[in-house]
Amino acid sequence: MDLKYKNVASVYDLVYEARTEDVEFYLQQVAKANPSHLAEFGCGTGRVTLELAQRLPHTQITAVDMDADEVQVLDDALRARGISSVRTRCELIQHFEGHDVDMAIAPFRVFQHVLDLGELENCLRQVSSSMRPGGRFVFDLFNPSIPLLSKTGVIASQVFKDDDGYRVERRVTVNDRDYFRQTQLIEEDYTVTTPDGQSYDLHWHYQTRWYFLGEVIPLLQRSGFDIDRIDSDYKGTPYGEGDYPGDLVFHLVSK
Repeated sequence: MDLKYKNVASVYDLVYEARTEDVEFYLQQVAKANPSHLAEFGCGTGRVTLELAQRLPHTQITAVDMDADEVQVLDDALRARGISSVRTRCELIQHFEGHDVDMAIAPFRVFQHVLDLGELENCLRQVSSSMRPGGRFVFDLFNPSIPLLSKTGVIASQVFKDDDGYRVERRVTVNDRDYFRQTQLIEEDYTVTTPDGQSYDLHWHYQTRWYFLGEVIPLLQRSGFDIDRIDSDYKGTPYGEGDYPGDLVFHLVSK
């Protein structure tokens, strides 16, 4: 059977197609900086990348992600749309090498997949070393919700339908929190039903770490960045003035 959704990476765009606020935010930030070479870390399937490439065709984009399945989805989309301004690289951020990046972004809480402070600092140093002095680096993290950190179990149960008649049931469960290491196991389980009524399951289990603002700021300063500002949302609300818990949106300048 020729399945439309062969793995979790192929379902990603259906699940997150309604998430557009951060896409518009990053488009505005990149358009304002007008870089000749942009690096996007944690590009995934290209939710942000493709919009950037289509609206800013003269910007060369290097799109980096460690998940080969997601990079393949992006590569297929780039070919289908005839986009040649994007180069993809399947690798860890810690291994990225470059020296001519004018601007870097890391959308949708990419660094929360880095599980300890030492590795996060390594990532930030690698990003900094790839950038020209005065380059802009913008990324976001989820501001930890203290009430939610006390809860485990099912945190989301959703149903998605696409134009081809597929039905996707998604269930997200949080288990095995380690409050010393600030990590948690997230289990995403999908049941896909084809247009002719056949069903099959997909699974994606992974760990994330939550970061508090006070532990991130020293890493940024040691890694070669000046902090321009920190917002609590994508509208430019200064940290501490937005709705709780909101996000941590960092605007940095490379030294």
